[in-house]
Amino acid sequence: MLKPTGLIRGHYECRSFAETIPILADILALEVVGEKYGEKVLKHPNTDWRLVLHEGRPDAPIKPMRNHYGVRVTTNEEVDRACDYLEMKKDEFRIKIIKPRGNHNAYSVHFFEPGGNFWEIESYEKAVETGMGKTTNPHWTNPLPKEKFSGKGYVPQAFTHGTLENDDLEASERFYREVLGLEVVKLWPSSCYVKHPSTPWYVVCIQALSANRQRLTRYQRFTLAVDSPDAVRDAHRAFQARGRDWKITELDDLKETSDEVSFLFSDLNSNWWEIASAVQ
Repeated sequence: MLKPTGLIRGHYECRSFAETIPILADILALEVVGEKYGEKVLKHPNTDWRLVLHEGRPDAPIKPMRNHYGVRVTTNEEVDRACDYLEMKKDEFRIKIIKPRGNHNAYSVHFFEPGGNFWEIESYEKAVETGMGKTTNPHWTNPLPKEKFSGKGYVPQAFTHGTLENDDLEASERFYREVLGLEVVKLWPSSCYVKHPSTPWYVVCIQALSANRQRLTRYQRFTLAVDSPDAVRDAHRAFQARGRDWKITELDDLKETSDEVSFLFSDLNSNWWEIASAVQ
């Protein structure tokens, strides 16, 4: 079993940095904190998780709404205010809005940005009130002050999650737990929350609705860190030896740079992951 030290990065394919980054900054409070190898690295000021942007073709595929990223606000009322702000900015940013709705004690608004991706602004106010705990507790110790994100009526307090569709949710849960060494939080029959035990951000894994679901590219993936380059090499050898047993659909070669050693693989659902020796 892999012994990850963290779930450290999400990856995100857009069509144009110039088009997408202003939207993520203005609406979601994400900030550009680095650039390397033609990628832009974004971070929320209250969250250590990174989002790595890849600039694809102008016709890069539109990802399904069930494959989105999300931020969290404190109250349901803030979700409504966020929706009002989205309406005000929709022509400028060419965004499309899915009106607020409730689901499993969450209340959220989704929007589509023209880079080909959906986002969610959510509140778990009612879930916190009912003591659901785990992934629904606040992802921040100290809330961001309103001055940090003024004039919009809401404050994204944390960058909290991404989502994946799974063909076989039960088999996927075993894989995440027994192979990747992640914590699996089961709150609902049709989904699970996959996370590293030491950090709050998570990946919502949802039972796929169709066998013909859209597969994501390697530019939409999640990165797990391990504690050394040798640990990455050991993991790669294990994936080579046990890949058929684990139903790995693709396994890339090791990649070694001055920063880290890493490799990509596609799991039993054809979803992409990365194992890296990154220190963050």
